[in-house]
Amino acid sequence: MSIARTTRLRILMSAALAVAAALCTAPRLRAQSPSGSPGPANMNWQQRFMGILPLVKLDPKDPVMVTVDTHPITAAEITDYAHTERQMINATSSEETLAVFKDATENLINRQLLIDEAARRKIEIPDAQVAERAREFKVAGGAAPALPGAASDPQLIAAVRGSMMIEKMLDDEFRTQTVRPTDAQIKQYYDEHKDLFVKDAGEVRISHIAVKLPDNPTAAQKAAAHDKILKLYKEAQHSKDFAALAKANSEDSQTAPNGGDLGFFHPGQLPPVVDKQVFATPAGHLTDIFESNLGYSFIKVTERRGETFATLKEAQPKIAIVLLDYNQSAVVKKTLQQLQRKAKIEFHKPPPDAGGTPHPTQVPD
Repeated sequence: MSIARTTRLRILMSAALAVAAALCTAPRLRAQSPSGSPGPANMNWQQRFMGILPLVKLDPKDPVMVTVDTHPITAAEITDYAHTERQMINATSSEETLAVFKDATENLINRQLLIDEAARRKIEIPDAQVAERAREFKVAGGAAPALPGAASDPQLIAAVRGSMMIEKMLDDEFRTQTVRPTDAQIKQYYDEHKDLFVKDAGEVRISHIAVKLPDNPTAAQKAAAHDKILKLYKEAQHSKDFAALAKANSEDSQTAPNGGDLGFFHPGQLPPVVDKQVFATPAGHLTDIFESNLGYSFIKVTERRGETFATLKEAQPKIAIVLLDYNQSAVVKKTLQQLQRKAKIEFHKPPPDAGGTPHPTQVPD
């Protein structure tokens, strides 16, 4: 984790700027991230500011991309952090990769702001505790100092100390604010998100719209088919008559006359990727677009029946964890907004031969 080599850095930096010609087979929804940043959403604040350590070996030739007050953040640090984050969230498309680079920049800025604030509050961590955490980090595979280009032990100790300072400072913040969810909040969440607590999925009735691809399609044919399915997807999001849209536009000749209806299915009867999406989709909603044996398709869940749900008592422990994380994240976001307003954050344009690291344009909202 976060041990970079020069060759890998150059490859990753260049790859980050590439705009893929390959088509994305499914639009992905991006929720607001737990940290308040607009980047990838499936990392919590602990992972963002404590889980990935900036351990790139310092190089005077490495261009500085951002300065946070007096602290530089280099292209190599951003690239290495982004590489680890991309693996953690399984980002694969060029769009996701570019989003990860922007997110990595914001996370490194915010991490430095939190460390600086912890230092201003005179938060100290005993050396023995830092050393023990650093040993745990190395044993867990988080650092490999024997590798060429690896960070030295003092760098690891400094990075671990910074993470522990952040942790202690935020724990102090959480104790001064109400982050533990109440019984009323837990019940409200259960009532509003009951579909998340399905014990038996029952069965679903689904309809679909498909755009066919020929055997061995060319890039142009795939692009045209993808453009068409994307247009139909947008129409379906606003249409009150999915069946009519399917009859008029779906290229699946067997189901189009019936408005795209495929009938009822139990879990496990559909291909795994489709099965997962379908049973996670509420009645009346659409799945993502996906590539099928026909070409490109998307599904509407038209009916669900036979579902059973966990009781409030059964769901309460999980809900409490979710709400605690949400409330903590709100505190972290508020703290960062205050720190960003006071800090001097400068972005620097990299030199032409910097390898193509995407240039961040703004501090997270």
